[in-house]
Amino acid sequence: MPLASTKFAPGFDKQSTAYGAEGKWVDGENIRFRYGQPEKIGGWIKLFGDKLIGVVRDQFAWSDLTGTRHLALGTDKKLYIYKEGAIADVTPLRATQASLTNPFVTTSGSAVVTVTDASHGAAVGDFVTFSGASAVGGLDMNAEFEITAVTSSSVYTVTHSSNASSGATGGGSSAVTAAYQIAPGPEVNAYGYGWGISAWNGVITPTITDAVNMGSGINNSATTLTVDDGSKFANGDFILVGQEIMKVTGVSTNALTVTRGLAINNTTTTVASGSSPGNTSSSHIAAAHADNAVVTLIFDASNTSYFFTGWNVASASSTTTIDGRYWVFETFGEDLLALANNSVLYKWDTSVGPGTRAAVASANAPTASRHLILSTPDRHVILMGTETTIGSTTTQDDLFLRFSSQEDFTTWTPSSTNTAGSFRIQDGSKIVTAVRSRGSILVWTDTSLHSLQFIGAPFIFGLNQLGANCGAVGPHSAVDVNGTTFWMSQNAFYMFDGAIKKLPCTVQDYVFDNFSITSQATVYAGLNTDFNEVTWFYASKDSSFIDRSVTFNYLENVWYTNSLARTTWLDRGVYELPYATEYEPTVNGTVPTVLGLTDGASSVYVHEEGTDDDISAMRCTLQSGDFDIEDGQQLLSISRFIPDFKEQKGSADVLLSFKDYNSITNETTLNGAISAAATSVILTDATSFPSSGTILIGAELITYTGKTANTLTGCSRGTSNTTAATHVDDKKVINYSTVRINLSTVTPTTTKIDTRGRGRQGNLLISSDAVGDNWRFGTLRLDVKPDGGR
Repeated sequence: MPLASTKFAPGFDKQSTAYGAEGKWVDGENIRFRYGQPEKIGGWIKLFGDKLIGVVRDQFAWSDLTGTRHLALGTDKKLYIYKEGAIADVTPLRATQASLTNPFVTTSGSAVVTVTDASHGAAVGDFVTFSGASAVGGLDMNAEFEITAVTSSSVYTVTHSSNASSGATGGGSSAVTAAYQIAPGPEVNAYGYGWGISAWNGVITPTITDAVNMGSGINNSATTLTVDDGSKFANGDFILVGQEIMKVTGVSTNALTVTRGLAINNTTTTVASGSSPGNTSSSHIAAAHADNAVVTLIFDASNTSYFFTGWNVASASSTTTIDGRYWVFETFGEDLLALANNSVLYKWDTSVGPGTRAAVASANAPTASRHLILSTPDRHVILMGTETTIGSTTTQDDLFLRFSSQEDFTTWTPSSTNTAGSFRIQDGSKIVTAVRSRGSILVWTDTSLHSLQFIGAPFIFGLNQLGANCGAVGPHSAVDVNGTTFWMSQNAFYMFDGAIKKLPCTVQDYVFDNFSITSQATVYAGLNTDFNEVTWFYASKDSSFIDRSVTFNYLENVWYTNSLARTTWLDRGVYELPYATEYEPTVNGTVPTVLGLTDGASSVYVHEEGTDDDISAMRCTLQSGDFDIEDGQQLLSISRFIPDFKEQKGSADVLLSFKDYNSITNETTLNGAISAAATSVILTDATSFPSSGTILIGAELITYTGKTANTLTGCSRGTSNTTAATHVDDKKVINYSTVRINLSTVTPTTTKIDTRGRGRQGNLLISSDAVGDNWRFGTLRLDVKPDGGR
């Protein structure tokens, strides 16, 4: 009989049931769709070998008047300029203290150096650079340091890379200069929305935090939690990880022994599993937590004054940070304007070069704003979420915007002789972002969309509300494509092309059911015009950092997902290919050289370059929904598979699976990441899985011999010639215990694959994991014949 042909619709369908997704793709990794067909995405290579300090929150490219290209990158700790192959730290200075007299104290055999500066105004984590110092205790102090501890308003400590050879009380010369950079911002977003901030609406001042230091994270049942610095905790302490409360029952170096899933009594701070403040039945349920998740001390057993305030006890919201540090960039002529959220406007002058730091743009400008944009062609600088009284940070209003006088970012106070002015938006609680579009600037609050249009004197700008209940999630969550704007809201995707439209999304539940509201401000929308793609990079529910992405192909109207973690994205334009950044929270930055530096670093990648993950293989998978091999009542025998690959390089593994119409392939997710060598697997819900059998995770088949609650034990990895691999938390797990499988390797010269299969339904999984692999898939064709009734 003729070959049976099965075509699959482009995009992923994660909304439909197992049978509803027939003829569709349902899952994949590092896949895009072009001209209706799936293909492996382009690879990436590092732009430069150095790692930036902190997590990059925005990048911006432009050319100066000579055609020289520049790239600005803002992290939670630094501001960088990349100029034609060289990276420079141009972080603005907050203060410079000159002529400090012998400010250093050293202790023999210790790397800790005490610094005396009566007016330092610094905090832990700030950066200071010393110059003009002579050696102290054998240590050269002419370097940049991260401040380790602040002892008092006049004393702090830094940590050198070497131990002092001798003790010195007061050293360094009488002409030491200390240059203090602007304070770093928060690395992550802290939960603090409305009623119930922190733990049961309580706060601590100051807050003591650390981070999980476990490469695969911690699952929901482990009783040992490894952190970066165990000295911060003691037996009897209570800690908060995500929304789970734990009690520390032992400390061994950085390993904490903990009791999981507890609730703190609002009067005695004792714990009872499954109880909660007010003796209700709910609890902070034990959950899996990712590596580098924030660990917050919420009760110090040795200091009873240190605790979260109890349920229904008033607490000052001003001590709770909501947004992590982010940057917004614009150019004014050939110079860079830079704004870190809730800070002053800075300017970096291209004519002075990367050797000079950015500085305050104007003493007349507001000193605290949330967002920045430049209107064109009239060239007004607009600051949003800014001060109602210029220079008074206490008057910062998240719905208030100011614009400078035309062509002049130094004039902000309105008068009859300039065009400066202000507005206040009424709908929403804060201005979130703004994007230039056709003939106007689109301004989003957290709940609404507005149009800001230049109309000339006497009003200068006109403000019109375009819609409600369609706010944006973050300062970089919207992009404009030739006059059509796309953005991510709290529970849907939208577009504006003259009218606001909610985008039908075939992966909507997958995205928003596992979306971190706490980290929503870190969402970054990236445009890849060569492939007609808008990608939103976002943090999943239990993650403090971006770890997922969702892409909309606006030309072909299809959606697909990925676990590609990029904190920022820059489309090609000034540079020939897109640039993107990745954050590694447990790695130290390398540029500039900073002594005593804590972890957290970013790499910059050039995308759509080659086929690999830098110098390593890029793992790629694509899975279909179950499909009927042929209509009718009979079981079918499958003897051949005809490959249909285009532009193939290397090889691709094709896993064909067959089952009877009533075979069960239940699905759940991983509860905690697993390594390639793990012999037990914890599932979110193993109720529908047999006591022994086979599961599919990604492209790996795993057999197991036992099941205890939600844990599968006795696991054999990479069975049936598949490859054992690491898998991230919350990855899909499919019960393959009753499925008949056939795994084959396809190369560019393969014309057919002989197989032996029998069933009514089929499933197709394509994967590749070798350096240089590349492919594009067309149509599935099978050689089938009748093989009996049901």
